[in-house]
Amino acid sequence: MAASVPGGPEQGGAILWRSLAVTVRGKELLHRHNGCALAGRLLGVLGPSGSGKSTLLAALSGLPPSRAQICGEVVDGCGVANVGVAQGTVALLRQEDAFFSELTVRETLQFAASLDGNDEDSEEIDALLRRVGLLAVADRRVGDSNGSSGGVGTGGLTAGERRRLAVACAIVGEGCSTDPERLSGPELSPRGQRRARALIADEPTTGLDSFQAGRVVGLLRELAISRCCAAVATLHQPRASIWRSLDDVMIVAPGGYVVFCGSTLDVLPYFSGLGHCCPREGVNPAEFLIDLVSIDVEDPVRTADDQMRISSLAASFQANMEASCKDDQVLSPSTVGGSTTHCNARSGVGTWRALMLLGHRSGTQMLRDRATHGVRLLASAGLAGFFGAHFGKLDKGGMPTARSVASRICLLSFGVIGMAMLAFGRALDRFARERSLVWQERAARRYTGPVYLVAKAVTELPLDALFAGLFAGIVHKLCGLHADLAMVVGANALVAVVFSSLGLAMGAAAPQLEQALAVGIPVTVVHMLTGIIDPAGETTTLPCLPMRFLRSLSPIRYAIEALCVAELRGLNLAWSA
Repeated sequence: MAASVPGGPEQGGAILWRSLAVTVRGKELLHRHNGCALAGRLLGVLGPSGSGKSTLLAALSGLPPSRAQICGEVVDGCGVANVGVAQGTVALLRQEDAFFSELTVRETLQFAASLDGNDEDSEEIDALLRRVGLLAVADRRVGDSNGSSGGVGTGGLTAGERRRLAVACAIVGEGCSTDPERLSGPELSPRGQRRARALIADEPTTGLDSFQAGRVVGLLRELAISRCCAAVATLHQPRASIWRSLDDVMIVAPGGYVVFCGSTLDVLPYFSGLGHCCPREGVNPAEFLIDLVSIDVEDPVRTADDQMRISSLAASFQANMEASCKDDQVLSPSTVGGSTTHCNARSGVGTWRALMLLGHRSGTQMLRDRATHGVRLLASAGLAGFFGAHFGKLDKGGMPTARSVASRICLLSFGVIGMAMLAFGRALDRFARERSLVWQERAARRYTGPVYLVAKAVTELPLDALFAGLFAGIVHKLCGLHADLAMVVGANALVAVVFSSLGLAMGAAAPQLEQALAVGIPVTVVHMLTGIIDPAGETTTLPCLPMRFLRSLSPIRYAIEALCVAELRGLNLAWSA
């Protein structure tokens, strides 16, 4: 029977769900169904693109899509509803791997463990690295997703190595041994913490060649067995060797209809009983199953046939599921072997400890990124040189004239605006690179958003101020400004700090980088327009109340006014014809 639970080891590391459904604004992304992922077994979720596989994993992880409503019940193997990333009972691997490119593999794991409240020693880190096959590259920098690294003369990790590092990061904070001979039951680790009850991976083989994909899936199954927990992975067109690695399978059809959930040994006989036989010779069962629930949208006649077939399969599974529920074969802790002990929720670290760890990690990443610093140095000096070439030596270094007042105001205004725009864009770019990783760590309740922003500000804003000050100092020298050098440097540096902070805040508040840019750029333009000074003087018409309010909020206004006062105060002007 498709809805029956295959036998599994007597562990409490299972995930079971009853009548689970996900809807968004009345539309069902995932239709009501029952299912389970057993301890010590790998469950593969198969189906065409857009069928609802990722939605299922999000629901099991306690991280549903925006504005989604989850119906039904999700419990562990002991019948306790404490399943989720935030509860520390689920380790989630998203489709994209997010790391700090300048950190080494070993440092990445150490920071992940520390943020999870477990300061793993070097032996434990090495044991985990050996477990996932990364010990040989433990001291290599992770690099970007394209395999490059900011480190001089070093290359980053390959796609397969990055995926295995993501698996290691997901389980490093569990505080237990990675020796397979010691992972034979749900006993407590020496630190009193337990292993994650489930390892959930969304498309873990995406972007990998067939060999690396097989290694990752094999690693997931090995960890499920050795850690006595369930492993769930959505897979896109798995090859035959990967299919053989699966213990159980769930088939999801377009529209979010589940048509099977059970052992891989039962799936082909089940569909054969419904009149859909898989050829035994030369056919990958995974491909047959995906084709069985796919819809040909180009041919209207075949589309109707495919939809009718899927509806029939879904109805058969629903009837099978209801019969199994009546027989008490599904979602019973006794069926899967529940344990009377439970996973402790992830403890995490305190605010100050998280602040120190995040600051250390951000500072390490920043200091090692020499290539970016070199580019920023050249950009700041080059932009200052362009200002000097455009405006030249004011009054040719001689006695200031009335005609140069407008040039001085224009130079100071454009300099402040340029530093504000550069700092704002740089902050958004930095946050965009880290957004996915920060989202994962915050979902696991390792720290709060304000703690992350403060740590970023403390470690990175001084560098923004330094480059803005460098620009201002060069411009002051090349153009011969009258204002004190410290005043010019300080004002530009302060503007860079303010707008870098604004960029970090907007990046954190907006769901996507595109939305942050869509809102942030107009906000910056408003600050610019309300902050500039008209060299011709004030107009006779007073601005309206909203404009006066916006002017009072503009950091650009205060910086330009302070610089203009410093520049023009005590300036002796020569007579001009």
